[in-house]
Amino acid sequence: MLLLTPGLWLLLLSWSFPAAAEQSVIEGSFLLTLAALGVLSLALALTWLSLTRRSRALDAQRQDFQQLLAETPGAIAILDRNLAVRNASSSLKSLLKEQDNSSVSISLPLFADADGQHALDLTLKQQLRQQGFWHGEAWLKNERHCEAFKLSIHTLRQQSSKEPRYMLYGQNITHLRSQSARQQQQVLRDDSTLLPNQLLFTEQLRQAILSCDEHYPSVALLLVQLRTSPTATMDATPDESQLIEAAKRLQLLVSDKLVLARYQSDCFAILVPPHLCQTNSTILLNQLAHKIIAGFRQADPDAAYANLRLAIGISCSPNDGEDATNLINSAERALRLASQQQDHALCFADSGSQQQAPDYLALESELYRSAAQGEFELFYQPKFSISSNRIAGFEALLRWPSPRRGMLPPPTFLPLVEETGLIINLDRLVFRKACKQVSYWQQTALMRGRLALNISAQQFAQTDFIRFMQDTLSEFELSASLFELELPEAIFNHPTIWLRERLHSLERMGFRVLLDNFGDGIASLNQLRQFPLHGVKLAPSLVRYIEQQEQQRNICATLIRLAGYLQLDVIATNIETEMQAYLLHVMGCDCQQGHRFSRAVPAEDIGQLLLKENQLLNNQRQLAN
Repeated sequence: MLLLTPGLWLLLLSWSFPAAAEQSVIEGSFLLTLAALGVLSLALALTWLSLTRRSRALDAQRQDFQQLLAETPGAIAILDRNLAVRNASSSLKSLLKEQDNSSVSISLPLFADADGQHALDLTLKQQLRQQGFWHGEAWLKNERHCEAFKLSIHTLRQQSSKEPRYMLYGQNITHLRSQSARQQQQVLRDDSTLLPNQLLFTEQLRQAILSCDEHYPSVALLLVQLRTSPTATMDATPDESQLIEAAKRLQLLVSDKLVLARYQSDCFAILVPPHLCQTNSTILLNQLAHKIIAGFRQADPDAAYANLRLAIGISCSPNDGEDATNLINSAERALRLASQQQDHALCFADSGSQQQAPDYLALESELYRSAAQGEFELFYQPKFSISSNRIAGFEALLRWPSPRRGMLPPPTFLPLVEETGLIINLDRLVFRKACKQVSYWQQTALMRGRLALNISAQQFAQTDFIRFMQDTLSEFELSASLFELELPEAIFNHPTIWLRERLHSLERMGFRVLLDNFGDGIASLNQLRQFPLHGVKLAPSLVRYIEQQEQQRNICATLIRLAGYLQLDVIATNIETEMQAYLLHVMGCDCQQGHRFSRAVPAEDIGQLLLKENQLLNNQRQLAN
């Protein structure tokens, strides 16, 4: 308590009346201050209590969120403006090779494809800036994982001064995709062999038939059925393990260019597409069937399929059926006929093909023997200049005087020759024989123009091709300027630089180089312009219908005119009628060959052919005078 002196008490008493009022004001102010301080303290206490509760709630939410990140099987992540991961679920961290901690910063490798060729980074950033969200499927791919996800990414609300953050949520759908693929495979593929089943194969056959046109008019079907022994009927089906091993054997024997399917439990089907099924396809199909038979006949005795016997039925459109159903029915009828034989057997649905089909194994043996002994011969078809009505050159055409089958033209044996690689030896044999013949013609004054030779794509690609041509010319003391080389469009499959250098080498040697079958393949005007070619030879398919079809006439005229712009010579072949020759001449094609002028003749008939030409020219001069 405040102690006052007597003097002060007297002073206070002297001021007692006016001081009483002032004291009342002071006491009131003091009480108000105390009340305000109490209210403030209460407010501070309540605020502290509220903040404590909020902090505890945030901590609980943070713990719940971290627990969610740790336990959820889905992909959850907080992304920064660069779409780098700032925090993520444990499942996502494991895919990103990160330790399970709350602060990570690593780029998210999202792609539109499983191969990792198309990154989604720019697409995501652009759409998130424009729309604030992104939904879709993506592949998370790094050196360890390749997983498919269904994702949603949203922009998080925050103050404008802060950098944008994004919330990612996703579900791993890799298993669902695999399951869906397996379900689809079960619908379209055989469970045991994974080959196309009957449903898928029938649709593929139908599509192949629909793709046929005048250039590739046929598809072929082979049905291969298996028996357990030479004396078993077709009802004696091998067990599943044998059929699985047989399917593996067939996959080794059948080219990837063909379609192999499991048509029935004991029957496999092979589709030969239009671009591989040539007009004269009997030898090709016979070759394929015998290759399959030989592959099983020569099997390892311990193999599961060693005691199986094959029956093969073959049909070919449009002769044996113009749609899938009829073509299959024809192949099944042929298969039943083949199954009646005791050993490996094949049968064509068409009786004519069955009678004409040569024995593949014997044919191959004969070809090798004839090539080794040089028994192949060259016939020569003249090329005529319409403007001068004279022979402007010859084309050497291969013929095979088979001891068993007589004189055979190339379509009957070239598919087999190309398949076995024998075409390289034959091409070289042809060039040597041609050089010998040209040397004789020069000595006897029978040489006219140049001699054209067909060079196969296999021969053209040989590393010693240029050296062989040089050495052969040197051996016969001939100039390359006496020859034209007709090359197939398959040469354009080679690298551009390599091809240009090879063609320039031939040009420097003196050869004239022509592109064969122009207009019937993939050759473009740009290729004709950039490579050193001297001319083109129109495809026979372009000439065949120019009398009847205006469109064909327009196409031929356009190609001839464009070749002229590129300063390329144009040769037309397979001329059968005088009208064809006249129309092509009017279009600007002067050099022509075909049966209209002369068939291919043996070398000994060339002198008589030239003599006949001179007689005709003399008669024309006499009539003119």
